[in-house]
Amino acid sequence: MTPPHSLDKLLAGAEILRDEYNDEDTAASRLRIEREVADTWWRSALLLESSAQRARSELPGDASRDRSRVCTAQHEQAAYDLRKLSTLIIRDTRAAHHIALLAQSCRAEPASALIFACLLHLADREGAQFWWQFSAGAGSATAALCLHLMHTQRGELRDAEHWALEAALLEDLENQSRPEDDLVCLLRRPPRQGHRGTWYTPQAMIRRTMAILHSGVAANTQVVDTPSLAAPPLCRSLAVAVQRLETKSDDDYGTIPKASFELAARLEDCAASSP
Repeated sequence: MTPPHSLDKLLAGAEILRDEYNDEDTAASRLRIEREVADTWWRSALLLESSAQRARSELPGDASRDRSRVCTAQHEQAAYDLRKLSTLIIRDTRAAHHIALLAQSCRAEPASALIFACLLHLADREGAQFWWQFSAGAGSATAALCLHLMHTQRGELRDAEHWALEAALLEDLENQSRPEDDLVCLLRRPPRQGHRGTWYTPQAMIRRTMAILHSGVAANTQVVDTPSLAAPPLCRSLAVAVQRLETKSDDDYGTIPKASFELAARLEDCAASSP
């Protein structure tokens, strides 16, 4: 029976790359890792502090009944906001029309891709991220907001910060390109002086977007939760239609669902039966 090797001999045999790297390489690698870790923790601390300060500033002096909002985890709030925003988006009166356009044409419009992504997300179907990215790449600030919330929900704070910045840039471009006599434009346009920075925070953009979707016009109204938003966002036939969607495989993006006319029809049926 061959005696077992000593630990020193095993370790010596494992050092096959010992001569490939010197002490300077090791020190540089360690420094790079330390910087990346420190940068990640610093960004996390900034985001958490910002969330805590914002929630604290919104509380009235005697709001002990509301103090649970301060304790809401960031990823939980993002998940709630993304579900709520997606629900409002698919309830647009033109949503079924946009899905039908996406099903019949190889040329996808930003609004069609946005609505389709929200349907996939609400049905827990893979592919929402691809279609949100497509819509944001075509200029949709709302799609960029959805990506910000999605990455925040996952704890991917660097990606969340990137899409928050993209959403701000896209919304700024939208505001600058609208005609001056458009009422919605005037309501969404940032003040000419003063608090321009706070106008483009993710939370401010989310509130305005939800308010616009609620009212259709008044971007400065408060969003009020309704029983319909608390209910399941997809009726049974619509959820089944999402799960039956055909897919295609992509080397870079994985499995990507494709829109169908059945999905558009079920979405229209559900919209007609909603209160």
